[in-house]
Amino acid sequence: MKKLYFILLLLLPMLAQAQSKVIAPTTIWPELQVSYQVSDEGLLFLRNGYRINTDSDFNDLKDSGILSSFERVELSFGYEHTLSDHWRGGALLRYAAEDFPKTMFYTLFLRHSGQLKSLYFNKQLLFEYVEQEEQDAIGRFRLSAELGKRLPLGSKFITPSINYEAMIRSNLGKEKDGISEERTIDRTRLRLSLNYELTDKLRINPYFLRQTDYYYVLIPPIYDEQGQLQEDGYTTKRNRITPIVGLELKYTFNSTPNTASITY
Repeated sequence: MKKLYFILLLLLPMLAQAQSKVIAPTTIWPELQVSYQVSDEGLLFLRNGYRINTDSDFNDLKDSGILSSFERVELSFGYEHTLSDHWRGGALLRYAAEDFPKTMFYTLFLRHSGQLKSLYFNKQLLFEYVEQEEQDAIGRFRLSAELGKRLPLGSKFITPSINYEAMIRSNLGKEKDGISEERTIDRTRLRLSLNYELTDKLRINPYFLRQTDYYYVLIPPIYDEQGQLQEDGYTTKRNRITPIVGLELKYTFNSTPNTASITY
């Protein structure tokens, strides 16, 4: 029953009817990841991720050169520790560079692995402290659940999976300015992945992700030609949906992470 409640809690924003929605251009997210086991319980990992928008107007990280083809570049460094057979925890530091703003993420996470019949069932709670240039720092709680199954494919293995994540923004106890409204869950991600183990060290993971941002927009009032008010302005909910095609290439030097690892 607790597992079912957790799933319903994450899916709640998807079940609610949106007032309006817009579709953003598709983006491409390639990522390189390297991990290294430092002890029986500890794992270090390094990630280098890129975001390329199919609308070239958004690829403005630099005015010229190779970086002019990217919307965003990210670099992450983290550590994961095995606490028990089912629990893992860790921390990571992530830097994201865009045309504006530059952002630092300081992150702690706790991950639980379990079973749902023949499927693995991983749950994760992650907290981010986010610092952006020229903006106040914010916090974000990220709740995610993942279902999948590791299957043999000849002498190799593939792991199809589905992951759903809900993000909750926090102002860290600060008073709101009273001008902008925020929705409780401001972003969700639904991800379909296919992890393919080329060797016991090298894995390739193509995926499709549907990201939805939830926010409020102000609809302005409508006036006629004489300047008479015809319809009052109002605030309404809007969902911005971004289709994302990703490809992760992952290499582990001296261990093979399992499905409960954040690096898998």
